[in-house]
Amino acid sequence: MTWRNVLLTDSGFFDPFDLRKPLAPIVERFNRMLEKPLSQARVLLIPAAACDSQARYLAAVQRWELEQLGVLPEHITIYELDGSLAEGEVMTYDVMFFTGGWAEHLLRLVKSTGFDAVIQRFVSANKVYVGVSAGSVLATPNIMGCFGGADDPETAALGLVNAYIDCHCDMQPDLAPKALPLPHVMLHFNQALAVNGAGYELIEDAGARHTIDWSSPPVVGVDVFQIQL
Repeated sequence: MTWRNVLLTDSGFFDPFDLRKPLAPIVERFNRMLEKPLSQARVLLIPAAACDSQARYLAAVQRWELEQLGVLPEHITIYELDGSLAEGEVMTYDVMFFTGGWAEHLLRLVKSTGFDAVIQRFVSANKVYVGVSAGSVLATPNIMGCFGGADDPETAALGLVNAYIDCHCDMQPDLAPKALPLPHVMLHFNQALAVNGAGYELIEDAGARHTIDWSSPPVVGVDVFQIQL
């Protein structure tokens, strides 16, 4: 049976403009992939892409989201790709969750530690891979695919999805699809890709679509992802 449990989100599981509201279609697909109650799920949370204070804040929000969905705090393990976990232990988890941040930094860590091979085995075992932003871009064939660098072996990534992904397209006015060797998927806050070995499907919560007022762009921690942690 082909692998089928890769979920590539733009921003996680909740509406960034109102964190009281889960993105229901994305949460529902996550639950279907998991095939067990969230209270029983063990999650390996990998915030290694978060290299600055804003990305670290957002990684904390994403952990909070998991707990809001029903994952028990004691079932969440933070892993910084520091080599402290053997592959056998990684494979005991149900979910591998990559937060956002800097895709280049994340890719270097994944490759230098040999964790790319561990990810492939995790996915092949039909465990659940969840990406947010950089964690989603990591799943593409090349993290520079949207920027004219698709042939650069230095930036070759996991290739779990046969497309190039732009994230946070709500925050980029007048963005249009590019003519690229593979499809150019432009994810918005309310969207995700459900990916399996045969292809991918766009999932979105239409009720959480937002129009940005570019005369006053939203501020992280104030207008979007606002929560007391």
